[in-house]
Amino acid sequence: QWKALDAETGFANLCSDYDISYIKLEDNKEARHRLLKNPNGKCPDFLCTKAKDQIFVEVKAHTFLTNKARHEAMTKTIREKKAAGLSGTTLFAPFDPRPELKGVFEGYLRDASKKFKNIKEEAPRILFLSGHHVIGLDIQAIFWGAYPSFYQGGEYAGLKKEHRGIFDSTGSNVSAVVYWNDDEKRFEGIGNSRAAI
Repeated sequence: QWKALDAETGFANLCSDYDISYIKLEDNKEARHRLLKNPNGKCPDFLCTKAKDQIFVEVKAHTFLTNKARHEAMTKTIREKKAAGLSGTTLFAPFDPRPELKGVFEGYLRDASKKFKNIKEEAPRILFLSGHHVIGLDIQAIFWGAYPSFYQGGEYAGLKKEHRGIFDSTGSNVSAVVYWNDDEKRFEGIGNSRAAI
């Protein structure tokens, strides 16, 4: 809960930095009655407005490199070493986080999609991943099932869909996912072609 609150506070600060007005829906009864089909039901975290454009935003805090089970196992190993008087520095076997993150991100997507179903308004709905630092290629692989493709001679040809991404099976109420790309040091987003809005 603390991480979730911290992520929401960080998002509110980001809005303030860019002169984006926002309403925290959970705390605003009037807005809930005006904007939601069921004012007492679950809803996204924010309604953001800038220059008459509106978007609904659900913020999800994810701070693990991988899924919770692997994170806890890695943390346990480090703590045990420190308790034994060692530095705690550990080299873990290489692993591909994408298959493990797929399940985690699918849970976020399903939860956000359910909350967005409760909205009356026809405005974009954004899933904002806070705190998780990945490269764009991992996000594209997980959500779109797309990987880089190259022409012969090394010329970049764009992305090639290799399997079903999680957008293919769920999340039609989510317009896009926005995340921090740590390699590029910027926010990026990927659209959902199956989105209703």
